[in-house]
Amino acid sequence: MERNVKHTIPSILVGFVLAFMIVGCDKLNELNQPSSEEVLNSYLDASLKSRSEEAYGYVSSEDKSVKSLSEYKSENDKKDNPFAAVVVSNVSFKVLKVTETGSTANADVEITLPDMGVMFKDLMGAAFSSAFGGKDKGEIEKALAKKYETGEVPTTTKNEEFHLVKEKDGWKVFLDWKAKKVAKEKEEKIASLISDAKQLRESKKLSSAIQKYEEVLALNGEMVEAKKAIEETKQEIQGIEEKKKYLSNVVLYDLKAKYYETYSEKKMPGVEFKVKNKGDRTLSEVQVTVYFKDAKGTVIGEKQYHPVLVTKYSFSGDNKPLKPNYIWQMERGKFYKADSVPSEWKEGSVSANITNIEFSE
Repeated sequence: MERNVKHTIPSILVGFVLAFMIVGCDKLNELNQPSSEEVLNSYLDASLKSRSEEAYGYVSSEDKSVKSLSEYKSENDKKDNPFAAVVVSNVSFKVLKVTETGSTANADVEITLPDMGVMFKDLMGAAFSSAFGGKDKGEIEKALAKKYETGEVPTTTKNEEFHLVKEKDGWKVFLDWKAKKVAKEKEEKIASLISDAKQLRESKKLSSAIQKYEEVLALNGEMVEAKKAIEETKQEIQGIEEKKKYLSNVVLYDLKAKYYETYSEKKMPGVEFKVKNKGDRTLSEVQVTVYFKDAKGTVIGEKQYHPVLVTKYSFSGDNKPLKPNYIWQMERGKFYKADSVPSEWKEGSVSANITNIEFSE
């Protein structure tokens, strides 16, 4: 029994020594790794000075799983842009404060870089001048780049917050590309829905337009544009319903269509009609659509007329509102021309409808 104990004690000691060595190596590795502030400084220097591949090396593993090195380089490498050298040579930064909490760290950074707003104004001014000088965009950019190389570059300073995470191989900059990707996709989806909704409104598919705007609000419940558009579209639907109900009060009659003789034409196709407002509301617009038919009674053309059209641009005395019980008719001896009617039109063969009305305020 005593012999076994003697053999066991050295084994325990060996195990303890090995464990101590492993822990000691880990601690030594940690001591050899750059601090969070050093990593951030290295990342910012590489990123702001367009050393994209180097900057990518300081990015967190989570970010790298979202965006590849080639994607990152394509977004950040601006070798063909003559302003790149100007920007790189006039950018600086200062890490103001780094606060570490376990395996995470937050940093406040002051960044000074060229004021692109001021430079853009210079670019626009140069572009306007070049419109008369025959210079292309490349020549303008080169000229402005040369100007800033030899002159003072306008700069602006801003404060930004950066986050870092501690991984197995040391501190890395966490840029949260996943959240930014999701946000970008969300913005693109909203823009697409807004565009679809506008097209549907223009096509008078108003209920479908509202559905699109509601999808927008499901993604961003605070979007004022979508809320306002829904209210406007609902009012438009209500207005259309009011018009439909009132249309039965607007009567078109005494419709005539034939070839008229004018000073310039011996056979000018044209139409005449009357419109009566039998309702109790004043109309600022009445639109009439006349359909022209061939010998078989098939519609082969149409033309819209506005016998009543009151706008702020109305100067003629004919553009008067159609009041309740009033009748509109053309002046004696006049008619509406239909000069685009196909020659296959059978004289006198037409039909017509009131296709739109607008109420006076």
